[in-house]
Amino acid sequence: MFRKKNTPGEIEFIDIENDPTLDKKTKKKSKAKKSMEPAKTEAKKPVKIVAEKPAKTESVEPINEDKQVLIEFKDVCKKYVQGDNEFYALKDASLTINEGEMVVILGPSGAGKSTLLNLLGGMDSASGGHIWFDGEDLTTFNDNKLTAYRAQNVGVVFQFYNLIPTLTAYENVALMKDIKDGTTDPKEALAAVGLAEHMHQFPSQMSGGEQQRTSIARALAKNPRLLLCDEPTGALDTDTGREVLRLLQLMSREKKRTVVMVTHNSLFADIADTVIRVKNGGIKSIVHNETPKDASEVQW
Repeated sequence: MFRKKNTPGEIEFIDIENDPTLDKKTKKKSKAKKSMEPAKTEAKKPVKIVAEKPAKTESVEPINEDKQVLIEFKDVCKKYVQGDNEFYALKDASLTINEGEMVVILGPSGAGKSTLLNLLGGMDSASGGHIWFDGEDLTTFNDNKLTAYRAQNVGVVFQFYNLIPTLTAYENVALMKDIKDGTTDPKEALAAVGLAEHMHQFPSQMSGGEQQRTSIARALAKNPRLLLCDEPTGALDTDTGREVLRLLQLMSREKKRTVVMVTHNSLFADIADTVIRVKNGGIKSIVHNETPKDASEVQW
C-alpha cells in the first residue's frame, strides 16, 4: 500500500506497510482501507451460446403457422368397463385439426375411428386427456354445455342418412330451426346440394344418393364449423358416392367448413388435406397431403 509523502515541491510515494518510521496505528488504518477496496477480477470472455437441435419426432405432419388450429387432442383415452374387465377403445390419442381442412380418418373395423368421431362431436366423453375446440376444453363441459356445443358447432352426416320417413326433404332440413338460431333457409340448403326440385319428396321417394344429399343439407343448414361424416358413401354406388365426396370437398374448399370423414376406404386419403390412420385404439400416423386430388378422380 502506497501513499503520497507530504514533501513540499515534489511528489513522492512511500510504502506504508514496510516503512519502519510509521507507527503501528497508521499501518493498521492502511490495512483496513486496503481490505475495503474491491478485488480485481479478470474480464470474462464472452460465452458463445449454441442452440440445441430439436429432438426428432415420428410425426410427418408439417407445422403450418398460417392455419388456425380448431381441434386439438392431447393424450385422449376412452375406457369401457364390463364387470371386472376393462378395455380402451381409444388410448393416448394426440392430434390437431386446422380450420377449413378436409380430414380423413382411416382404419379397420374396431380400430377406434367411430370413438374418435364421437369424441370430436361431443357425443361421448373422454375417460382421460384433453380435447380443445377453438381454445375451449370440452373435457370440462357438463351435459348442458356439451349439448350447446353440438347444437352450435357440429353437423353430422350418417352412413344410413337418419332421415325421418314421415317428413319431406324440406321438413327434415327445417328441423334445424328448432335446434339453433340463424340457420340457413331449407330451400337454400337443398339447392346447395342439387335437390331444389326434390324438396317436397319423402325419403321413400328418393334414391340413396338423394337421401344422403338431404342428410348433408340438413347438417349444413346449421352452419356448423365442424362437419362430421361417418362412412358417408358406405351405402352408395360408386358414381353417387363420388358425387357425395365432391360435395363434401366443396364444403371444405369453398365454404371453409372443417370436414372430418371416417372411412375404411384408403382410396379416400387422396382427396384429404390431412390423413389420420388409427390402429388398435391409437393414432398410428398423421400425414399432411400437399396436393390432394379432386373428388372426381377417385376410383374404387
